[in-house]
Amino acid sequence: MQSGHTRILLSLAVLPLVSVAQPPSIDALAASPDNFKLLLENEHVRVLEYPLQPGERDQPHTHPPKVSYVVTGGTLRITTADGKSFLAEDAAGTATWAGAVGRHFVENVGKTPVRVVLVEVKSAAQLLPGAAATREQ
Repeated sequence: MQSGHTRILLSLAVLPLVSVAQPPSIDALAASPDNFKLLLENEHVRVLEYPLQPGERDQPHTHPPKVSYVVTGGTLRITTADGKSFLAEDAAGTATWAGAVGRHFVENVGKTPVRVVLVEVKSAAQLLPGAAATREQ
């Protein structure tokens, strides 16, 4: 049976490994100020407008948990930190929830401008630090 001190020391020894395993966040607005526009920020949410013209690409960034609303849709190529990419056909009028999204960048590979409004939920980010990327509809 381990003493309380042994359990605390083991926990402290593992803590640096856990924090190293979680990649640092890269704020989208700071990484790509030409692509993201701050519409509103308060203690609960941050609302960003995200227009992307055909052929345009943003810089690598991350997202905390968020709601996305597609104002004008199109075809986007999303490339993740491991170099893998996939196409996303975002349709106008679509709203989605996503947990924290890891490092990625986005390129508009379609023929139409894309405009998305992102609502980052600050309380969700505090509850889910380092959550894996999810995309739900």
